[in-house]
Amino acid sequence: MSKNLFSPNVDLSKVDNLISGTLVPSKVWAVTVETEDGSVVKRGTLLTREKGEASYKPYADGDVVKAVLLLDVETDDPDESEAPAAFCGEFNQNRIEEVMGITLTPVAILDAAEDKKIFIAPMNPAPETF
Repeated sequence: MSKNLFSPNVDLSKVDNLISGTLVPSKVWAVTVETEDGSVVKRGTLLTREKGEASYKPYADGDVVKAVLLLDVETDDPDESEAPAAFCGEFNQNRIEEVMGITLTPVAILDAAEDKKIFIAPMNPAPETF
């Protein structure tokens, strides 16, 4: 049975601080995401792809980052396994680490994304005003 990714509040804005800086993700297109366990892959997951493969998978240590997933995707449902991904831009390392449950070292970030126009750096949200 597929999971329901419907959001009744789709018209409301909720800032998750994934996109940071001033470099707007201008290269965005839909990709198919696959996982071995058919799980939901969350917005902010780094994606990679083997040469010659059509679908993308979540990043693992040592992979080359190809894109950043911009919406949640359910990989065990063929109708829900496609979502937009950004192929350039500036992204919040803190949010990516939270979503993926990993820690990205500076060397890992450079090795993974430096030639892809994907920039990843820690960004803390602006403090609340009183």
